[in-house]
Amino acid sequence: MKTILLPTDFSENAWSAIQYALQLFKNNDCKFYIMHVFEPQASAPSTGITSKRAYQAIHESRAKSSQEGLDKVLQQVQEYSNNPKHTFETKLAYGSLISSVQGFAEENDVELVVVGNKGASAIQKATFGSNAAQLILKLTCPIIAVPETANANISEIGFATDYSIDDYGNGLNLLKEITVSNQAKLAVVNVVNKGTGTIPNLKAKQAILEKALEPIDIDYYTLTDVPVEQGIHVFAESRKLDMLVLITKKRSFFEKLTTRSHSKAISHNLDVPLIVFDQRSF
Repeated sequence: MKTILLPTDFSENAWSAIQYALQLFKNNDCKFYIMHVFEPQASAPSTGITSKRAYQAIHESRAKSSQEGLDKVLQQVQEYSNNPKHTFETKLAYGSLISSVQGFAEENDVELVVVGNKGASAIQKATFGSNAAQLILKLTCPIIAVPETANANISEIGFATDYSIDDYGNGLNLLKEITVSNQAKLAVVNVVNKGTGTIPNLKAKQAILEKALEPIDIDYYTLTDVPVEQGIHVFAESRKLDMLVLITKKRSFFEKLTTRSHSKAISHNLDVPLIVFDQRSF
């Protein structure tokens, strides 16, 4: 059974991500954890007894309200889908969202985190420092960042790679599963900066990737003389991808991808879920 964590802040964006996950894995046996984290109040109370009591009362009120919110989301989920393959459990946590999600994922062997990503574009709007971007940098399990307008009907998936990984192990099983179950095409793109030169032993590196993803047929593409992050934007938009796959290796790469501002012609209408794998999990 697949274990999937669904963080929620009770927003429409978070609800859209939950719907996306339920549809994407409708044919899988899954246990979904629906998690809400309420963070400490910005200012601490004074040392007065009255203030401490007031602070405690506020904390208890927030906890009660948060639990009621979780119960409401659970009810929404049950009304939205009566899939017998899916079971659900709610989790209320107090503290930092990032550390709470990271700790829960590690302690409960969570295989995937699906999170809403505010804005029209998972790449354009996942600015470094946002919750989605911070989770991507912290988690070792895969994470899917879902823009609000995304749907789970997948016909083509893009996979951006520099072919630097020599052994994928079982790390790409989730990608293989999604691709096969949706009978989707898989387009692998390598973006080569001017002056970078050719990739040594390219055919051998492609064979390693093909072995990790067999029996999927892979279409290969190369973009040259363009910055990596800009090339990925162009590729995703021009092919109208339904999902984009990245493997994080260095903070600087993801930081570039999510913070640099490109022309509106490239990124304004880009609207694609990101599925991000961490190289540490391979």
